[in-house]
Amino acid sequence: MAAKRVLVLDLDGTLVNSLPHLLECFREAVRPFVLRPPTDEEVVATFGPAERGCLERLLSNQALAPPGACAHLDEAHRTFLRLYQEGLTKRTRLFPGMEEVLDTAERYGWQLAVFTGKGRSSALVTLEHFGLLPRMGSVVTSDDVPRHKPAPDGILAIVRHYQAQPNQVLVVGDAPADIEAGKSAGCRTAAALWGAFSQEALLAASPDYVLRCPSDLIPLLQRG
Repeated sequence: MAAKRVLVLDLDGTLVNSLPHLLECFREAVRPFVLRPPTDEEVVATFGPAERGCLERLLSNQALAPPGACAHLDEAHRTFLRLYQEGLTKRTRLFPGMEEVLDTAERYGWQLAVFTGKGRSSALVTLEHFGLLPRMGSVVTSDDVPRHKPAPDGILAIVRHYQAQPNQVLVVGDAPADIEAGKSAGCRTAAALWGAFSQEALLAASPDYVLRCPSDLIPLLQRG
């Protein structure tokens, strides 16, 4: 039977307060190979592909790295994954109220899914760490689709997985790319203003709903 309701959540900045840890891992992974450590803004500007792609963008940035820095991409990627996993316990948290959101979604018959720009390895490690993986019927990462956000490929894969119609799907994210991907897939979209991205840019993407905190999702889930 086709799912009546599907809730698609972004991971970093929506489900999990992990961006400060993520930024520091990127910075430390490339530090030995660049002329200066990248700023937060420079790291965020690489977001879209999985972590290896972000690292490649940093090592290819002529304002940061000397010629040939991409030769160290494999080492930088290994360092990133090690640092990210080591720091999960101390440096990341579920956003307050998100557990209640997930409980409410399940109680009202929503199927849960994650579409994240993370690579599959780090996404699964994160979801397992917080005990969320068994609750997610579908997890789609940038490693799993031909085109990363803001393309709708990942959301369309979730729609197909659940044999749902796009208008039965609510996409929640803290980046304009989340909203753009959801709209391109024909889904309803909600802006998570508690995340790290510019609220002005997020609102400019024209989400269907604006959420100030995770608990603002609960009435939407109850209404369907």
